[in-house]
Amino acid sequence: MEYKGIDVSKYQGDINFKKVKNYVDFVVIRIGYGRYESQKDPKFETNYEGFKGQNVPVGVYLYSYAKSVSDAKKEADVVLKWLNGRKLNLPVYYDIEDKSQKNLGKSTLTSMCEAFCSKIEKAGYWAGIYANKYFFTTYLDYKKLEKKYTIWVAQYNNTNTYKGKYDMWQYTSSGRVSGINGNVDMNYLYRNIFVDVSGNNSISDLPDLSNYKGTSIVDGLKSAGFDSSFSARKTLYKKVGFTDTYRGTSLQNTKLLNALRKDNSSYYSCSYKGLSFVDALKSIGVDSSFENRKLIAINNSISNYKGKTSQNLKLLRLLKNGKLRK
Repeated sequence: MEYKGIDVSKYQGDINFKKVKNYVDFVVIRIGYGRYESQKDPKFETNYEGFKGQNVPVGVYLYSYAKSVSDAKKEADVVLKWLNGRKLNLPVYYDIEDKSQKNLGKSTLTSMCEAFCSKIEKAGYWAGIYANKYFFTTYLDYKKLEKKYTIWVAQYNNTNTYKGKYDMWQYTSSGRVSGINGNVDMNYLYRNIFVDVSGNNSISDLPDLSNYKGTSIVDGLKSAGFDSSFSARKTLYKKVGFTDTYRGTSLQNTKLLNALRKDNSSYYSCSYKGLSFVDALKSIGVDSSFENRKLIAINNSISNYKGKTSQNLKLLRLLKNGKLRK
């Protein structure tokens, strides 16, 4: 199956989304460039809402100016902040091809790609790498990357001569589509990688209330500059990992406050006094099914979890000490 799509940014100006939807199967929107909040594409919000409103499958890309793995992680962080949990149907692509990056070396550039994509995927999205053919083959360990991520390669030609594996090909920058004034990049997608995911698994945008000494979750969120409304707290409650329905009770608010005071990659210590790991998880509103306990065990270096007493007690001790990894 072959899908035809475009990628757009502020340079396409004001788009007639209703017209464009008749000519494309998907769109990839530039969300921004670099690692600073001021570098969001000024048309991102409009383009996202416009294409989503016409039910056109959407992905995004970030143009990278990173010079280190640390920079790449910051670029991933700002992308997740901009997305703010929005749903995507296609991956978040890391556009790495700037001339200022060429002297960093293949190992560093490849590690930068992995660092960016790792953060994106931990947040619940699918990640991919975009570059032109020359950059892929000269500056990146593309064979390593293609094993982990979907690849989008650019080569403006009648045929694609790139030797690596790829799912999408950007074949021209001078395409024309009704509804867009001027040129636009055109792409062929050869694999059905359409999904419907949001960033609701993200922990990168959870507030850190470690320094808040009060007892009110509302005041705590306000002190950290976060929305403290009921709907915002309900969303945070789910993101932290609680499975019961949030109703804003005193107990739930205390649980949420305690969770946000701890390392967000771990469950907070609970006051449960018994010896049942299942009951301990239930006491903090976490899914206690065998399948979820197995996933928790894997994240805590127990690869052969069978629900044994010794395994459960080890996990229970970690939970009570606030060191149980999610």
